[in-house]
Amino acid sequence: MAKSKLGMSSFDIDIKFKDKEEARKYAKRVLEKIRCICKKKNWSATAMVCISNTEGNKTLTYYEHSGKVGRPKKVKEAYLPYRNKDISTEWHLHIIMASKPYHSFRDELKAYFDKNWLGWKKNADIDITKLYGKGTYKKNTNIKKAEYFIKQAEETLFCTYNNNDEVVIPKGYTLKDLYNAYMNSKTALRYARSTGNEKRLALENKYYDIANFYWNITKEQDKKMVDKFMKEVRLIKIQDNYDLREKNNKVQKNMSLRRRVVEEDSWF
Repeated sequence: MAKSKLGMSSFDIDIKFKDKEEARKYAKRVLEKIRCICKKKNWSATAMVCISNTEGNKTLTYYEHSGKVGRPKKVKEAYLPYRNKDISTEWHLHIIMASKPYHSFRDELKAYFDKNWLGWKKNADIDITKLYGKGTYKKNTNIKKAEYFIKQAEETLFCTYNNNDEVVIPKGYTLKDLYNAYMNSKTALRYARSTGNEKRLALENKYYDIANFYWNITKEQDKKMVDKFMKEVRLIKIQDNYDLREKNNKVQKNMSLRRRVVEEDSWF
């Protein structure tokens, strides 16, 4: 039997929610399902579920420096080209998870979404009549996807469970730790003048330290994706070269035929 590996997954689910409260309810169900799987099968996982109603890659996020005591307010700010545009969309969830085992955990969670959320049985909480035939799309991913989710998230929920035999997700390296380190580094960058370069660089280094832990998880997976892409590029290049040669051959044949006709009609 093949040894199980630690890997990363993300999910796209064909569900839009009527409001933030409904989205939060389903986000909590994701975390509860992950907890149940880990407990039942003695598996390990760390997960992040982002609740969003904003289009991707159009916002940055950081903590506000208000000078007040307590939890800082999270600020989600549109990038300059989108400041005066409506970038809102329907409420939806983004889910990313690092788990051991990788494929089996990913497949079990996908099956749960398809069966319980997407029309395989009656669900009274949301209108799923128009969702029949659609499903959950599981994707290979890496830690850059987490940054993409964080930047557009209105609220983010987390869970982490290690099995009874080993600590798969070390302390300080959960997806919640990654989220906090990312937010702190972006806040330090936003307020760089008051934060100072030394503290800003220290916070960035902490974030990259955690991010590198996840980069190493997906290193083999990323290489396969890059190799596949490069193979496709080479095949396209070969086809383009072949098409160009065929085109040149046709041109040469036409020119040769034209010369022959001219020579045959010539008086000399």
